Amino acid sequence: DLDMFGKLDQGALRIRASSRQQLVRLEYSDPRFHRYGDNQFAPLNLSAQYLRDSTVTRFFRSTIDKGAFGIVQRLDEKGNPIDEFGQPAGEPTINRFTFNAESQRYMDRRRHSVLFVRYAYEDVRLFNIGSLLIASILRPDRAVRLSRVGATFVLDTRNSEFDARRGQYLNVDYSLSLRQLGGNLSFNKFQLNYRRFYQLKQLRKTTVLAGNLTLGLANLFNPRDRNGNGVIDDVDKTLPISERFFAGGSTTLRGIGFEEAGPRAIVPECFLQTPFPRGCGIFRNQKGNLVQLDPFTVPVGGNALAVVNLEARTTLTKAFQVVPFYDGGNVFHRIGDIFGHGKSAEDDPNATLAERIIAHNLRARWTHTIGLGIGVKTPIGGTLSIDYGWLVNPPDFLIPQQSGNPAMFRPGHGQINFRFTRAF
Repeated sequence: DLDMFGKLDQGALRIRASSRQQLVRLEYSDPRFHRYGDNQFAPLNLSAQYLRDSTVTRFFRSTIDKGAFGIVQRLDEKGNPIDEFGQPAGEPTINRFTFNAESQRYMDRRRHSVLFVRYAYEDVRLFNIGSLLIASILRPDRAVRLSRVGATFVLDTRNSEFDARRGQYLNVDYSLSLRQLGGNLSFNKFQLNYRRFYQLKQLRKTTVLAGNLTLGLANLFNPRDRNGNGVIDDVDKTLPISERFFAGGSTTLRGIGFEEAGPRAIVPECFLQTPFPRGCGIFRNQKGNLVQLDPFTVPVGGNALAVVNLEARTTLTKAFQVVPFYDGGNVFHRIGDIFGHGKSAEDDPNATLAERIIAHNLRARWTHTIGLGIGVKTPIGGTLSIDYGWLVNPPDFLIPQQSGNPAMFRPGHGQINFRFTRAF
């Protein structure tokens, strides 16, 4: 309805249902919720959504969900999900309810500055995850309830949103989640994104110097025992997976795969036991045949993010550009890891081998990527970009072995990225 109550209010109801997914979404918008200044109005946008999804490969992020040989869960001979003990585990399902309320106000229209304020409630429940390859990673987040307030300030003086040549862009976001507001976790989260563009003209060529800084910081306070082991350990001090920072790919760190930067975890987790339990890593492939999986790592994000991007966009012709670039940064397990502060179990001589492997794979260091991109302007607008990024110092990760010292895994140096837009 585009004119609810005769006040230009808008409302929408969306319902979608199938055997594996059910969705109900309700939206309401009041464009003249609050008047301020000379004939200016702050809108109010409300939305509520319920989603039930039993598609296992959609849990949180696709990067975490990928297994080996297409295997994402443990199945019996008939293709039914079973847990590590061979017992029926049921179909993995995620139930998610969200409610959002947001308003905004222009601080200075000439400088294109806007302030957004919001309240968000989210209740996420995971059921029957025992059969999943990444069950150990998801288990602490089986029941996450977040209730938070937040604000975002945006300043945009760029001459173009899609192909800026001069100006700057600033986005600062802060949110506070509290148990006192009805959640079961308390944390604060800060995110900053700043971009600057400066145009140089030399003879017939035009070069745009572009820089980007992305910073993310989060900290839990009064953590609770989320994995049920009776103690407040490292996992309990880390954000839920859906709230962690991730990076890597064509718009952040171009020498690293999509969202593959930063800390990693060993999968399947049974390989961290000494000796390996009988049957560890044995799964059925899509044909129903038993296969033995070797241990591997999956990115799990972190509580901090720091990324710097520098580009020199040089125009060769009206249609072609070359773009040498530098990307630096990483996703970090803790804020102190950005500066290399703090100790971990890796430095403890009394730590077990499994503890040292876990600590080593969680510790991230600043990465450096250099590369070259080619941009082609298309007739329909926008730029088709192809980048090649060379990761100068790829990280290394420890992989447990049946006997002897852990093996070392190091991702490749080079990545090719395609996109129909600028990197930033």
